[in-house]
Amino acid sequence: MVFPIIGARDYIDQRGFFVNECPTCRKTSVFAVYDTKRKLTLYFVPTVNVRSQMVMECMTCHGKWGIPEKEFEFVEARLMTQLALSAYLGKQQESRPDPPRIQQAVGRTYYQVLQVDPLADPEVVDAAFKRLALKYHPDTSADTASAANMRELLTAREILSDPARRAAYDAWLGIVRRVEATRPEDV
Repeated sequence: MVFPIIGARDYIDQRGFFVNECPTCRKTSVFAVYDTKRKLTLYFVPTVNVRSQMVMECMTCHGKWGIPEKEFEFVEARLMTQLALSAYLGKQQESRPDPPRIQQAVGRTYYQVLQVDPLADPEVVDAAFKRLALKYHPDTSADTASAANMRELLTAREILSDPARRAAYDAWLGIVRRVEATRPEDV
């Protein structure tokens, strides 16, 4: 006696992109549009389409909806390739005013001077200062720029080790800090 082995698999074919208002988040958003097909596989029998549906996905909230057949023409008339979408969004960006930017040119930041991440803890900033101070101190370095490097290191440590001055400096750079979470060792 032979038992047929049955399996099903979904296939997704991307159709293009679509710009419309999202029914969930109510924002004008980019939608990815694709066809989904469920195919049934029988042992020694080729795959057979069981059902097919056109689906759209909001690229903002990632909500997914099936597109009714009566809306196929409306959506297909407005589908774009990724290149056309890029050009469309570029035109939209040109019509918006530029966001405010820092007026003053920023050279190396104090974080770059100390070679630490902007989210680094004060202990990490202090350790980085000590490591670089040993390297650039005029008494231990033969480099002619060691005195200037040391002054830059001292200024960076002075700003980044004071929480109020560091917060003001971060705001000037445009760094937004999240609310500090409780650490396991603090519980």
